[in-house]
Amino acid sequence: MCDTLVALKNWTKNGSVVFGKNSDREKDEPHVIIRAPRKKHSKGETVKCTYIEIPQAEETYECILFKPSWIYGAEMGVNEFGVVIGNEAVFTKERQGPSALLGMDILRLSLERSKTALEAVENIVYFIKAYGQGGKCGYTKNLRYHNSFIIADFNSAYKLETADKKWALKKIEDFDSISNSLSITDDYDMLSSDAEEEFIYKKIINRKNINFKKRYENKLIAKIASGDFRRNITYNFIKEKKGNLTVEDVFNILRHHTELDSKNLFNGSMKNICMHQKSIISSETTGSMVVELVDGQINIWATGSSLPCLSTYKPLWFIDSDVFFYEEDLEKAVEFWRSERKIIQQVEEGQINREEYVKNRDKFEKELLQRAALAKTDGEKREIMNIAWKIK
Repeated sequence: MCDTLVALKNWTKNGSVVFGKNSDREKDEPHVIIRAPRKKHSKGETVKCTYIEIPQAEETYECILFKPSWIYGAEMGVNEFGVVIGNEAVFTKERQGPSALLGMDILRLSLERSKTALEAVENIVYFIKAYGQGGKCGYTKNLRYHNSFIIADFNSAYKLETADKKWALKKIEDFDSISNSLSITDDYDMLSSDAEEEFIYKKIINRKNINFKKRYENKLIAKIASGDFRRNITYNFIKEKKGNLTVEDVFNILRHHTELDSKNLFNGSMKNICMHQKSIISSETTGSMVVELVDGQINIWATGSSLPCLSTYKPLWFIDSDVFFYEEDLEKAVEFWRSERKIIQQVEEGQINREEYVKNRDKFEKELLQRAALAKTDGEKREIMNIAWKIK
């Protein structure tokens, strides 16, 4: 289970677009950061996604991906043009088909092929229509679902929610958030039935709209997943920050707890934005990312570890640096995540003094934010990244 949010320029303190997402997966599932460079591809080349192969693009763009280690795709990511996407599991009345593209595959494919948010929307719609969604999404569990997405760039953002090959699209004007439930009702701009053979975004007016959420959502599973509950938390938090939202505010909401020590063994901890596996069915936050798009700069903050309430948000930029892992380094990336998770687990279990640890974390994070705000050159950014990610 996960949560994704975005605020546009008119809603933030410094006129940036700010995007945030937690990836909630199985507790022991490694969540790695992989940098995929820009590449040219031969005519007729294919790309092996998690379950199926599809034709490769002539060129794929550089991306920083935040992903479960075992799948091709990513839970969230950003590309060299500042296109950012996050996906959410949603549970619908539409039947699950055979293994096809996972929502995470669709997310990565769209980042690799899009220069704008709207182009990414077009690509997501194409992949859903051409290949469908399907396959086991769980690390060890046979979890299957459809997907919703928030897609943003320097100037715009969109919310796209799906039920198999059916979808609803809404342009985001100020801010929005999504979770593990459908949130588009009858307020969409376009439905899948509005699209011609070639997708062109247009706001359809003067028609009788259906309620997308009511028609397609599996209410029972959505209720168990507590998606509406958590979306209300993130949505109202951003709403109250009109014109003043900062990156630090997004760190805070992604660390939010409602019922950390809930005795509800069924789904109590699923009411936390920073999710801890303390119930029979709940997930745990295995990675967290915040992206700030401002003045042509792509500023990325990531934990690279589980439980943001105990992790440090550390900066990343699209510059040459030894902090990055590439796909050929997958085993090293998994080893890094597990080593970080071990420290977090020791704090959570009381082997490391929590109060002192969090105090030192907050001080270090504040220093990183201050230094990052002043960094102008690649050399200065590289030095900050080395300090943050402990590269000597």
